[in-house]
Amino acid sequence: MGQVAFVIWRESIEALLLISIIFAWIKQNADSQQGMKYLWFGVVIGCGVSVLLASIIYGVFNALGDTEQSIFMIVMEFVACVLIVQMVCWMNSRGKMLKSELDSGLSEQTKRHSWWGVTLIVAIAIAREGSEIVVFLSSFIMNLNSHNAVEFFAEVIGGIALAALTIYLFSLFKRFIPWKIFFNITGIILLFLALSLLLRGVEESINLLIQYDYAVPDFLYLPAWNTTAIIDDSTVFGNLLASFFAYRSQPIWLSVITFVLYWIVVGSFMVLGSKNEQQS
Repeated sequence: MGQVAFVIWRESIEALLLISIIFAWIKQNADSQQGMKYLWFGVVIGCGVSVLLASIIYGVFNALGDTEQSIFMIVMEFVACVLIVQMVCWMNSRGKMLKSELDSGLSEQTKRHSWWGVTLIVAIAIAREGSEIVVFLSSFIMNLNSHNAVEFFAEVIGGIALAALTIYLFSLFKRFIPWKIFFNITGIILLFLALSLLLRGVEESINLLIQYDYAVPDFLYLPAWNTTAIIDDSTVFGNLLASFFAYRSQPIWLSVITFVLYWIVVGSFMVLGSKNEQQS
């Protein structure tokens, strides 16, 4: 499973969980048939917002010149990295309260006899997940063409299908595999994916600076070590490690420094998030 399918799978699971929680809540309501219409209307709106954002990113990118495209791609890689880290930290600190917060919000809207309020809650929840997916995959979206479009959309559909299957399997075996363990493991992989995006953005940035003759300290782009003889990142396995775990067989010193600083910052956020969860 490639990066696209993994991100779609992981984020679709969250979106489908949100839908299933709201679905179960509405089924308990006396006017459940009416509520279901507004639930699916909210899902359609949320998906539409996500598709619109993807179209805007693709359109803006293709309207730019070569240099501007490079800068735009670097910025989106940095933004995607920040969003992934923020999302994982948020799930780490607020995940346990997700269902109760949704229930309270839905109850409040029902007390006001406002099914449109339920639609808004669903639309915002789906749009949030979908928008994150779009930003996470922005570098893939910007590079879509007739040669790779089929593979990209196949991974998107495959990721959604796998997410639905995962939700079903967890409903059968949830006593043996807690959701918390699942989200912890996939959250770690997502943090490595965020690091891969960050390193790609940093490396593309220094290449752009060198290309335009900006003064860059020599040691920053010199190789720190060479593990090509052990695992070459140009091989299938090495490329997999590079894509999912930010592996470099010949990393430059700037990448090594970025790697260390990233985990210091992320580790600090995770510790603070755990403390806040315990105090809640």
